[in-house]
Amino acid sequence: MSAKVCDLGNGIYMVDVFDQEPERTSCYIVAAEKPAVIETGATPGIGHLKASLRELGIPPEKVEYIIVTHIHLDHSGGAGALARDLPNARVFAHPRGAKHLIDPSRLAAGARSIYGERFDTLFGEIVPVPAERVHTPEDGETLDLGGGRVLTFYHTPGHARHHFVVYDPASRGIFGGDAAGIRFYALSRLAGYDFTLPSTPPSEFDPQATIETLDRLKDLDLENIYFTHYGKAAGASAILERNRKLTGVFEATGRQVLESGGGVKEIEEALWDLVMKELEQNGVAAGREHPAVKFLALDMELNAAGIAQYLERKK
Repeated sequence: MSAKVCDLGNGIYMVDVFDQEPERTSCYIVAAEKPAVIETGATPGIGHLKASLRELGIPPEKVEYIIVTHIHLDHSGGAGALARDLPNARVFAHPRGAKHLIDPSRLAAGARSIYGERFDTLFGEIVPVPAERVHTPEDGETLDLGGGRVLTFYHTPGHARHHFVVYDPASRGIFGGDAAGIRFYALSRLAGYDFTLPSTPPSEFDPQATIETLDRLKDLDLENIYFTHYGKAAGASAILERNRKLTGVFEATGRQVLESGGGVKEIEEALWDLVMKELEQNGVAAGREHPAVKFLALDMELNAAGIAQYLERKK
């Protein structure tokens, strides 16, 4: 099996779609009687998904479901282009986000305003999904993939209001999107443990909703988290508890910085201080320029902006 597709057991295969660089974004294929693709990544990466389906012997017309946890472009940007090539697949998206798959113009415009001339390279063409092929599962709705494989959708606000996770009892796992946080794969290897952080970007981050979501997920019979960023991690309960605690720490840190007259940049530096202190305490002798640590830079910037925006909104 090629480096592009990795057998994780229980009929689940991970595909690195090389979103900007390796080991950033992983999508998943559930090779059940009714196959499903979970997360698409951005449009430039869908070739890796199609190649992986071929390698697994799954014809395009046999794929029945494309599932995206939320409509941020690094999770769903390729949904329209992939749906065009998987002619019988229905696209599952949160009720709050589905309209942006059907008409992605506003979503694309917002991303283009942020990324500028890098937009086309990063995200490519954002192809609309035909409305008749979009399904919006309710909280608690189930999906039967055949052979006793039944997925359950749970609406999970906190990172974004248009987010759900997908629970798979067969693997005792969830496809967590960003609701369960982000796992920094290279840094996890360096540190010797699953290094995860909450994902708190603009514009819908809500710490209380995040904590409630993580508490809800902890009540499931969970062992594994299939992170979109990045890969499979066991020990779900400890990871969820870690990110629950850090969500509170992030909010408190941001509040303290703003109250002392600082802004987004100062929040970002305070978050970096937290991370570097943890790494030092765990014996990781790597500075911020180490490739595995530097990988955090974009997320730290977005996390700081989301925390600041939330606290300003609370005022």
